[in-house]
Amino acid sequence: MVRHAVLAAFTVVAVVGCGAESSATTDRSVDVGSVDVGSADVDPAKPKTVGYDLRRLRPHDGESLSKMFERLRKAAIDDGKSAAVLFSADWCEPCRLLDLEFGNMHPADEIGHVRILEIKEEDWEAATRMNEVNALRTRWTSTINAYPVLLLLDDKGDRIEEMQEAKDRLTHEGLKATIPAWFAAVKR
Repeated sequence: MVRHAVLAAFTVVAVVGCGAESSATTDRSVDVGSVDVGSADVDPAKPKTVGYDLRRLRPHDGESLSKMFERLRKAAIDDGKSAAVLFSADWCEPCRLLDLEFGNMHPADEIGHVRILEIKEEDWEAATRMNEVNALRTRWTSTINAYPVLLLLDDKGDRIEEMQEAKDRLTHEGLKATIPAWFAAVKR
C-alpha cells in the first residue's frame, strides 16, 4: 500500500518538476511502475528480477567530470549495457521520488541492460565545480536549471531520448509510460 502511495505521489508531484524552467505546462513525469517482489521463494516461471544499475559520479581531484563520465560510459558499453545520464538534486521532490523507483526491482530483460550515471547537483556544487556539470549537461539539452533530467544515450554518447520524450512516445503508442517500459523498448 505504501509503495502504491509513493508511486501515485511521484506521478502527481513530477508534473510540476523542479527548477527555473519547470511549470504546470511542462509535464516531466513518468509513471515509474510498480513490481511486487514478493517473498524469497523463486518461481522458475517468473522472469529474473534485478535492481537498477545506478552509479553516482562524485568529484575527485585530478579527474574532470567529462573524463570521469566518458570513462564510466565506456565501461558500461564494454559491459554490454546502454548508458543513461541522470541530472538530479536533493532538494528536488520529483528527484527524490525517482530515487525511490531506482530502489525497486524489475524483470532483468526490462532494465538490466541500462546503466544510469547520476550527477547530483549538491556533490558538484559543494566542490565549486557546477561549471563542469553545466558543460556536460549542455551536450544533450540547453536546459540547465530543471530537474530531474534523465536521458538515454547511444554507444557514441549521443542523445537517444529524454524521459519526457519517452513518456510522450509510449503514451502515443498506447503503452504505459514507465521507466521499465522505456528501457525495455530501447535495447542495444
